Amino acid sequence: MDFRKHLGLLTLVLVAVLAFYGRPADACSCYPAHPQTHFCQADYVVQLRVLRKSDTIEPGKSTYKVQLKRTYKATPEARRMLRDGRLATPLADSMCGMKLDIGKVYIIAGKMPALNVCHYVKEYTKMTKTERHGFSGGYAKSCSCTVTPCFRDDCLRGPNYADECRWSPRAKCETDFSACMPHKINTKHGIVSRCHWRRTQLYRKCRSDP
Repeated sequence: MDFRKHLGLLTLVLVAVLAFYGRPADACSCYPAHPQTHFCQADYVVQLRVLRKSDTIEPGKSTYKVQLKRTYKATPEARRMLRDGRLATPLADSMCGMKLDIGKVYIIAGKMPALNVCHYVKEYTKMTKTERHGFSGGYAKSCSCTVTPCFRDDCLRGPNYADECRWSPRAKCETDFSACMPHKINTKHGIVSRCHWRRTQLYRKCRSDP
């Protein structure tokens, strides 16, 4: 009985320590996705500058006042939200809250109703040329192709379906310098469309680096 009591107390102490020292953001997990997937699945994709922040407009949320510089895509509901020049995000890290820096320009591919860390948010100056081209139109032409995440070491070597490209979250070359695009291929059965990674100059250079 005493042993069980001590074990119970030890468990409570351990939980308390983990709760105190554990990072709040650990409670928020996101499935990895290629930038192209973020673009194709987003309710809105915009380039904006962050002007200021308020934690009092909506309970439990931080609200960023933003200046829209360019809208790449948006649903009617998202356009109504963006018209006010505000983006809300959960105030707490444990609820996947997103922090933006005042004055910086971002590309954001988000979903309604609130921005969170699982969405695509990247400073414009830190994007590669391929990413900028993708968000300005390249990805829109590629949404018929699916970027399929895989996590085994050998999964990239397996056969792909005609409408997909396999992608590892660790694959820097495919993430930063390529898009999964449809291409016309001549076969003995005629011309067919298959998806594969676009071999840009930057992509080939990345793949050739040791």
